[in-house]
Amino acid sequence: MELRHMRHFIAVAEELNFSRAAALLNMTQPPLSQSIRRLEDSLGLQLFDRSRRGVALTRAGIAFLSEARNAIKHADLARKLASREAESMPEIRVSFTTAALYRLLPRLLTQFRQDAPNVRVQLHEQLSPLQVAPILSGDCDVGFVSATTRGIEDFDSLAIESAPLVAAVPADWPLAARSSISFAELGEYPFILPTRLDYAMESDATIAMFRKAGVMPNVTRGDIHVSTTLTLVGAGLGCAVTTATAEATLPHNVKFIPISSSSPAPTWGLMMVWRDAQLTQFGRLFVDFAKAFVKNALSPGAGAH
Repeated sequence: MELRHMRHFIAVAEELNFSRAAALLNMTQPPLSQSIRRLEDSLGLQLFDRSRRGVALTRAGIAFLSEARNAIKHADLARKLASREAESMPEIRVSFTTAALYRLLPRLLTQFRQDAPNVRVQLHEQLSPLQVAPILSGDCDVGFVSATTRGIEDFDSLAIESAPLVAAVPADWPLAARSSISFAELGEYPFILPTRLDYAMESDATIAMFRKAGVMPNVTRGDIHVSTTLTLVGAGLGCAVTTATAEATLPHNVKFIPISSSSPAPTWGLMMVWRDAQLTQFGRLFVDFAKAFVKNALSPGAGAH
C-alpha cells in the first residue's frame, strides 16, 4: 500500500466517478483504475461497487475512507514538520485574534524577541475559529484564541488572561454618566452584536444574558472585529458588550461601563493553544517561554492586570 494509492482512492471516493477523479489528479482513467485495483488487492477487500448505474463505496470502502484521509493528513504533517526542522532560519508561526493585543501578548512577544533574538516570529492576525485548521495541519505553531472557540477541546492549552465583559456606549450619550448598567437597561438601546463567524459562542452567551434579564437586544448590525464594533459605538450607532481590556485601545468617543448582574459577572478569556506532538524545537521554546512568562505575570505583585 502506497500513499499515492490512498490519494487516488480518496479522489474516486469523493467524486464517485473515475473520469472526474482522474481529471482532478491530472492523470488518465486507465492508470487510476489500475491503482485502485492494486489497493484493493493489497487489502484483500473490495472498496467500490461498480455497476452500469455508477460507482458507490462498499461498507469496507466507507470505513477505509476515514482512515485514508487521516493517513494522508498525518503524512502531509510529517513532511511539513520535517521540512520546518530542516530550515536554516529558525522560526515560529503565531496566530492571534485582535483582542489578544490589548494587554499581555505584546509584552510576551517583546520579551521573547529579547530572549531569543535569532528566532524569527511570523505573526498572523486571524479570527479565532479560523486558527484551528492551520494548527491542526502544522501550518501554524501556536494560536491565541478566545477561550470559547470551538474545536480547541483536544488542543494543549494555557489560560493567558481573563477580563470582565463591560458595556461600551457612546461617550456623548447621557447613558455614559452611569456608574453601572444592567442587561435589562441595555436592551432599551440600539445594540451592535459581533458576527457569529468569530464570536459565535460569545454572541450566544450575550443573547442568553439578555434573555435571562427578560429582554432581547435591539440589534442594529454586526461586525467581525471588536475594533470595528467600537468605532461604530463611537459614531453613536449603538452600544455593545466587549472585554474590559478593549479600553486600552482608547477608542474615540466610547465609554466603558461595568455591567451589573445578579449572577457572577460575565467574563472573556484568552487561551494559547497548540499541539504538543507537532511542535518544532523552536515552537517548543516559545511555548515553554510563554508558560514561564504568564506564570510570572500572574504572580502577586507582577502588575499584569
